[in-house]
Amino acid sequence: MRLKKWPEPFTAFTAAAPVILTLILGYAGAMLGRWVHLPVPALLGSAIFLSLLSFSPLPLRIPDLLRNIGFTILGCSMGSGISREMLALLGNWPLSLFGLTVTVIVMMLLCSALLRHFFAMSPTTALLASTPGGLSMVVALGEARGADLRAVLVLQSVRLILVMAVLPLVITGLDAHVVTAFAPPVTLEPVWILLLPLLAFVLGNVLEWLRVPAAYLLAGLILSGSGHVGEVLHGNLPTQLINFGFVVIGCLVGSRLKGLRWPELKHFALAAVLSVTLSSLISALAAVLVAYWLALPFGQVWVAYSPGGIEAMAALALALRYDPAYTAAHHLFRIIGLTLILPWFVGRVYGRAGGEGQEEV
Repeated sequence: MRLKKWPEPFTAFTAAAPVILTLILGYAGAMLGRWVHLPVPALLGSAIFLSLLSFSPLPLRIPDLLRNIGFTILGCSMGSGISREMLALLGNWPLSLFGLTVTVIVMMLLCSALLRHFFAMSPTTALLASTPGGLSMVVALGEARGADLRAVLVLQSVRLILVMAVLPLVITGLDAHVVTAFAPPVTLEPVWILLLPLLAFVLGNVLEWLRVPAAYLLAGLILSGSGHVGEVLHGNLPTQLINFGFVVIGCLVGSRLKGLRWPELKHFALAAVLSVTLSSLISALAAVLVAYWLALPFGQVWVAYSPGGIEAMAALALALRYDPAYTAAHHLFRIIGLTLILPWFVGRVYGRAGGEGQEEV
């Protein structure tokens, strides 16, 4: 007996249903975030709500295409904040990047020491779990070096979610002048609302083919920033479109815990919280010094120095109205530096972790 084949429209709907459900829940989280007065509710509300729902049986999913569209939208929005006056401050960036380099080194050494001595992790596992950003590179390196990937994935995922959830609350508490409600005064002309994201998406595909980190975010930032500096573009994308980008990124971050088991999360929860707290304190102390030294806003430097992914931190900087080019440049510098140096460092200093013993849950 032949099984009846489902019609194509039904198959397409079943494939799209988890994505639609995820977006609906993301917008519900954004509404809850606005109701409880979270800063950046579209981003944080969706991320926190989806993080909680990740342990439910609900099928949560953000496909790569939608993820790339979200990054492109936010990149275009970030570029609208770039001006000629802002570019005049580029002379301060080398000193700030030097401060970031020192901060990342101290952060990784101290956090990996914490995980080794108090949670009995192998040196390679502890180092990779303490690496701020570049998850795909960290996982690939962990597989090659025999690290405990469960520990690395849990600590990396929890770190990003905690940083995104707590950092805006602390910054807005310390700085009453931070603007968290995104309401751009000028909207781009209708033709550019469609054309700018489309061109940025095409450029993002080219940059991704060239293996440039955060390709779609940077594509939007480059095209939009160039257009605003050259005074070809005037204004930003519509607020509804920007909030859509925030919700997509919030859903993406929140659903990263999907597939993790409660025993795994509980086993590594204390390690994750302590390592995130230590790394955040280190980045905050460095941000205080650099902000005072270069006369920059403390919150802006802290977001640029925080141990989160470039896309999430750039979106956070955009929502908090900080210099988007400064934030993206610092996180890109960190990711490129880690990509080039970390494999050599792990192999040269730590060697292979396979013979050191794996942690058991």
